[in-house]
Amino acid sequence: MDRRLAGAALIATPLLALIFRGLGASGLRPLTACLVALAIYWGLLALALRFSGGWSLRPRWPGRAVGLVLVSCVTGMAAVGAGALAGLSAHVLAVVVLAGLINGHLEEAFWRGALVPNLGPDIGPDPAAGDALRAAPAVLLFGLWHFAPAAAPLTLPGGAVAMVLGATALGAILMAARLFSGTAGAGAIAHALINIFAFAMLASTNAEAV
Repeated sequence: MDRRLAGAALIATPLLALIFRGLGASGLRPLTACLVALAIYWGLLALALRFSGGWSLRPRWPGRAVGLVLVSCVTGMAAVGAGALAGLSAHVLAVVVLAGLINGHLEEAFWRGALVPNLGPDIGPDPAAGDALRAAPAVLLFGLWHFAPAAAPLTLPGGAVAMVLGATALGAILMAARLFSGTAGAGAIAHALINIFAFAMLASTNAEAV
């Protein structure tokens, strides 16, 4: 794991929590404030990727077992969030889809890419021995980061704890895809699709225009 990026993530998480909370109390509409805070987060991710040399998101199938889990996660989220997605107005739907695509790809490039640049095979179906243990801190950091958006004054489906635990579990699955494929590409596609349905549920639950 890149210790400099890990340290920056640890420092940035409470600062971003303050930003999510502060913008939510600034008079902006809740979802608008959350979107602005997310844009700041995306800017920080892009900056980190710029100075770490970036990360390729070329898709590569992670194998039958992990691939099946990824597809199941996307399918399950679609089943839960399809109704919310269909009920959004056109402009909110456009923002949700764009935000999901940006967030999913930037997060995979950083959390499963630049942060763990030497994990997983370059070619072949199996990760090197010990890679899973070395990846565990990055998975925990990814879960920890979700305390920042959980600080926004929004009604979260399932609550803040469920959001953080769910993100940590998803992070472990996405990390497995990274380890077994050697790239973050397949995870980025799955992550973006999951984000679209999750963001749709968030928008629907809070019933606010972005």
